[in-house]
Amino acid sequence: AFSRAKEPAAPRRADAAVPAKQPMVAASPAEGEIMGQGPFGRTYFLQGALAGGICCSLTHGAMTPVDVVKTRIQLDPATYNQGFIGGFRQIAAAEGAGALLTGLMPTAQGYFIQGWFKFGGVEFFKVQLTKTLGEQSAWDNRNSIYLAAAAGAEFIADIFLCPFEACRIRLVS
Repeated sequence: AFSRAKEPAAPRRADAAVPAKQPMVAASPAEGEIMGQGPFGRTYFLQGALAGGICCSLTHGAMTPVDVVKTRIQLDPATYNQGFIGGFRQIAAAEGAGALLTGLMPTAQGYFIQGWFKFGGVEFFKVQLTKTLGEQSAWDNRNSIYLAAAAGAEFIADIFLCPFEACRIRLVS
């Protein structure tokens, strides 16, 4: 993105060998490459899925205390009527600070699986749709491909998340 001005080349000595010029030959596309990118093999999709699983698990797991307070306020607004910070204090005073981590395991597990399928799925569907449409058509319809890939991956990922969310709600309530 940023470029630096090139420094002038040092003058060539008269006795220095001149490098031979290589012939200009068009490289054939590598196996598994699409539109000059790739390769899109099993490792690529597994890395995307694993990264998505780890990141979703960590971010949603870190928000578990917020989710506990929010759920309690929604379920019992008469008891938890002191606002959000007050809800933290009420739960910690009544049940101990550990109660704010209620549901951490199903949240972390569920969102790991959801992130796995969401991020791995988006990459998988993008590549498959691009292969199906062909490079030019895929380029012309890239926004539609992104939307379709994301919608398909999210739909599948949320199906796997639902049992874990149901478990979390039962624990928190």
